[in-house]
Amino acid sequence: MQHLTLGYLTLDAPPADTVTAAAEAGFKSVGIRITGRRLSDPYTQVVGNPATVREIKKRIDDSGIRLSNTSAYHFYPDVTLEHLKPIVDITAELGAKIIVANSYIADEAKFLDVFGPYTDMAGKHGIRLAIEFMKYSEAKTMEGAQRLVEKSGRDNAGFLIDPLHLNRSGGTPEAIKKVDPKRIIFVQLCDAMKRHDNPDLPALMKEARTARLVPGKGELPLYEFLDELPKDTEIEYEVPRPDTAHLPLTERAKIAYGDFMNYLKGYAARKGK
Repeated sequence: MQHLTLGYLTLDAPPADTVTAAAEAGFKSVGIRITGRRLSDPYTQVVGNPATVREIKKRIDDSGIRLSNTSAYHFYPDVTLEHLKPIVDITAELGAKIIVANSYIADEAKFLDVFGPYTDMAGKHGIRLAIEFMKYSEAKTMEGAQRLVEKSGRDNAGFLIDPLHLNRSGGTPEAIKKVDPKRIIFVQLCDAMKRHDNPDLPALMKEARTARLVPGKGELPLYEFLDELPKDTEIEYEVPRPDTAHLPLTERAKIAYGDFMNYLKGYAARKGK
């Protein structure tokens, strides 16, 4: 497990502050969001704001933390390559090597018409694109994400695996064996309780953004999930905690770091490592 990363959603804070808090908490790697999910979403103005980009870069350089990935606009029909080019440029300037991609375009051909050139632009900077599959998106399953990656024909395209989304989309850890390990760009770690209902898509979205659990506090088969990962897979911790939201950002990041490390130590002890 080469990199242990703090995911942006854990703190859901402005990118420069996320970088600083992650570094002060002990993380060596961090992911940040640099736009809203939709073009119209309010968010920290990074695109078109060189001063903010410089500040983020300064925080990265001063702390010595590694910037793992950026998250930006989800793929909706109104998102064009003109919107996506600055994402590639900023990601390259900040030194990250992964951009997360989320599809909300039902027509696979139309999605690939944008995703393919976007991946080409990223590839010129040594950046890979990771499709995140979620039941409430148009890349609903791991197999669906793999199909999009293969159809794109791009070597720098792949996907990320979140155990919550894997479970809610009907997948199992054993299914990871069936995918090309080179296409697994990174994974996320969180927990959740088993569901015995049939939640609608808005409920699944709300759960993913606000109701994740600390690893070991839920019922997902996380040890089995970790067992199936290719060697040295990057693991990103993604657990926003409403019960710590009142605390200073660095304190919240320290709690996340402790929860993350404690779980992985327990996993390593089980494996006899």
